[in-house]
Amino acid sequence: MPQPVNPFADIAPITRADALAYVVLERRDVATQARFLHDFGFTAVEHSGPNVYFRGFGEQPYCVELIPSERDAFVGFGLVAVESGDLDRLGAAHGLAPAANSKPGGGRVLRLVDPNGYRVDLVHGFTPAKAHVPRSAIDNGNTPWAKKRVNDGVRAPLGPSPVRGLGHLVIQTPLFEQTVRWYMTNFGYLPSDLLQTASGVTGLGFFRFNRGDKPADHHALAIAFGPTPAILHISTETIDTDAVGQGQNYLRAQGWRHFWGIGRHILGSQIFDYWKDPAGDEWEHYADGDVMTADYPVGFHAFDRAGLWAWGDDLPASMRPAGPLPEAAPPVVREMVDALLAPPRPWLD
Repeated sequence: MPQPVNPFADIAPITRADALAYVVLERRDVATQARFLHDFGFTAVEHSGPNVYFRGFGEQPYCVELIPSERDAFVGFGLVAVESGDLDRLGAAHGLAPAANSKPGGGRVLRLVDPNGYRVDLVHGFTPAKAHVPRSAIDNGNTPWAKKRVNDGVRAPLGPSPVRGLGHLVIQTPLFEQTVRWYMTNFGYLPSDLLQTASGVTGLGFFRFNRGDKPADHHALAIAFGPTPAILHISTETIDTDAVGQGQNYLRAQGWRHFWGIGRHILGSQIFDYWKDPAGDEWEHYADGDVMTADYPVGFHAFDRAGLWAWGDDLPASMRPAGPLPEAAPPVVREMVDALLAPPRPWLD
């Protein structure tokens, strides 16, 4: 592999978003999707109108908006601005004006469209929801060197994983560099880790919010090169590893379709568990993820699937390229597909 180079080091941001607020989905069967979200750990929000809203236990007024539709689709997502002037500054750069926000929480919203046609909102001034922490994290683990837990056991309740809110999104795009530059320019994302092929082409990037010396999650957005625009998964943060495990038990008991996990990622370090919703979209529970300040340097890694998780089962077949590629496929695409099809561990061939 050539000397790694950050192809996005020249980007000057217009604004710096601070948090992932919500996702917007169209659904043909809103009732079944709502039941899944409840079992996944969200709670319904009272609001008038045909659309349905769900929140976590954090301060975001809502995390998921369901729009009744004749199709199942990912519409887009919302980001939280640091200050009100960010909406005006970003709006001026695009010739747009912010508007009053009619969604739960109110405030103002500026609506953009990314290179893939996804709606991206920047919101500010909403009324925070009242947080309701369901339980404390279990952090009294015993090790061979320290026995914190004496005369006591670990008894995490069986039930939906309590989700604080949304953690990150992973989107696929055939317009990889254009999409990365669009998000970094408009919202100030910083690359945490870039996965590059043997010839030095970046095919997957993990991007965090720029909060200066305040830690931010390892990634709030991941962007992957792929043949068509798609949402690859929607991720939610829960309390601890036991919440991930008991949440899996509960979702299995309710009959939902398990997808991948439990395991631990390498880039981000999260304990993860993935599920499929009724429309086929992926949802992740995670706990114990890495956080970085703005001065954390960009990491460079081989573009393969071995680096995506440390332990647990291999990626499901549907997360890998279909292959084989047609002869006319560009060399860089062939390079990426071959890298992802290579067995990630000697015992996983």
